[in-house]
Amino acid sequence: MLHRRAFMSLAALTPLALRAATARADEPFRITIAQPSEGFLYLPIYAARGLGCFRDEELEMEVTVFGKGAAAALTSVIGGESDIYVGLPAVPLQAWAKGQKTQLFAALLKQCGSDIVLSADAARRTGLGARRTPSEKAQALRGLKIAVAGAGSITDLVVRHVAIHGGLDPDRDLTIIPIGGGGNMIAAFAQGRVDGYCLSAPTSTIGIVKFGGALLFDFAKGEYPPLRDFLFTALSARPEWLEANRGPAVRLVRALARAMETMRTHPDAARAAIGPFYPGVEPAVLDAA
Repeated sequence: MLHRRAFMSLAALTPLALRAATARADEPFRITIAQPSEGFLYLPIYAARGLGCFRDEELEMEVTVFGKGAAAALTSVIGGESDIYVGLPAVPLQAWAKGQKTQLFAALLKQCGSDIVLSADAARRTGLGARRTPSEKAQALRGLKIAVAGAGSITDLVVRHVAIHGGLDPDRDLTIIPIGGGGNMIAAFAQGRVDGYCLSAPTSTIGIVKFGGALLFDFAKGEYPPLRDFLFTALSARPEWLEANRGPAVRLVRALARAMETMRTHPDAARAAIGPFYPGVEPAVLDAA
């Protein structure tokens, strides 16, 4: 017979907590991650999957790549279809301001991870090589057609931020085209349908190595001061999910920390671990990325 106090404790559990409490102890805990796009922007997640860090923490990870921007990924978390959103912190913060509660709980990348690549022709027409200051370089976007993953995505926000820094109106002085994932961007770029695109490596690297494109800024080296040492991607979840699943959340962060340490100390092992996630990318492009 259940003790009265024990029965009351069980009755007080939320549905999420009850589900976690009744899961079989010998089964890995399943977590679904909503990822806005592909790319090295999320490299620690790929590395942790390939290196077995999640498995070692008894976690089963399911990653859904939305390809239509951060808003769609976050919506799946708010609606309960996914557990964790990974991406630009501004997106869940904007949702919080509208009453849609999600809680940031771990940093993933503290530098701008997206790149803006211009075609060789666009770089020549805009005199990119002669532009020296960040403001001058940002002004090179005037009149160009730039592809982004989706409206409201990280890539969209980065392009708009850079345009404004150059004194441009992103809705009037250039054309921002939501086009989907990296494959769509590369196809449009190769065919000359856009003058440039914004996405993380290795997609950005393909535009440079294979098609002769040029970086507007090297964000990773801090060439764009407004986004230098900037919290660019973070993990967030619904507060009730975190409350019910604190243990798995801690193990998730621990797995990512192990993957990052391997990336720093054993880059060859990390490179080998992420290779299977990019089967169509040439080794030279991966190495450059």
